[in-house]
Amino acid sequence: MDINELPSLQFVMNEAGMVSVFMPAFEGEPSNPVITKKDDTTLHFQRSPDGDVLLTKIEPEVMQALAGVKKMLVIETNVLKSIDVLDKALSAYIKSEEPDQEAAQSEIMDTIERAYEVAVNV
Repeated sequence: MDINELPSLQFVMNEAGMVSVFMPAFEGEPSNPVITKKDDTTLHFQRSPDGDVLLTKIEPEVMQALAGVKKMLVIETNVLKSIDVLDKALSAYIKSEEPDQEAAQSEIMDTIERAYEVAVNV
């Protein structure tokens, strides 16, 4: 991986306590991915044997939630497609247009490159 650090990622936790994180898509498929705690605000994400990255500026609530799980969901998104979808949504909002819900959902799903479970050791 060319990226050494990803700060302030978007973590989401559902009512069942499952944790997910959204991050930019990387090249290649993950192989035995694992997330471990480096310090109070940093996680080490070993995506594959030859690719890793530090996830930094993690909020205390997220670290606490991760301490209670064995696995989490990583959702890798195509950043350029995501920007395009957001731009369209903002333009529609400014023009006070009603969005086509089905088309919007399809466009959002199209931004996801892959989603997979990761072992968590926090």
